[in-house]
Amino acid sequence: MPRLHPLYTKLLLLAIVFGPFFWLVFTDDGQWRTDTVLLMLFGKPALNLAPERLYPGLDEAAVGERFRKIDLDCADAATPFGDRLCTAEIGTFNSIPARSLVLYYADGRLMVAKIDYRRRYHARLLAWLTKRLGTPEAAAEGTTATWSVDEGVVVARAGELGPDEEPALLWLSRAVAVHTPAN
Repeated sequence: MPRLHPLYTKLLLLAIVFGPFFWLVFTDDGQWRTDTVLLMLFGKPALNLAPERLYPGLDEAAVGERFRKIDLDCADAATPFGDRLCTAEIGTFNSIPARSLVLYYADGRLMVAKIDYRRRYHARLLAWLTKRLGTPEAAAEGTTATWSVDEGVVVARAGELGPDEEPALLWLSRAVAVHTPAN
């Protein structure tokens, strides 16, 4: 059996060692997977939530029951969307690196859900929403992309985020969506 040239062997070993590192650090897919795993290792909870299935009858107890790993901090607070606010730190939202979940309640009814995700994954979030909910009803560059769902509207920024724009996904109940001006 012929022996391999030593240079070929060394190059092959370098590729085996540095190839995965290069993929994890320098490719979008590798960075996404690395971020997701690191958030999990640091104990940040995953939120697997179908935004199109949110509804006003989803009270604090039901959220706590469905998402036991999410540590909701709830308190009375006067907001434009109601009289009670629940917040939680999260690591991922449906495998998209995220920061927090905020739920707004009025008279015990869920009015708005806001998910703050990490800016670099904006395009991934829009692609996920489009795959899940279809083509948005409104999605001109620099405006909002909206999807009507059974009990409300899902809203995200269309196109690239500006430097002063917050990376956030919103679910608005029908009661709030009717009284909220577009853009």
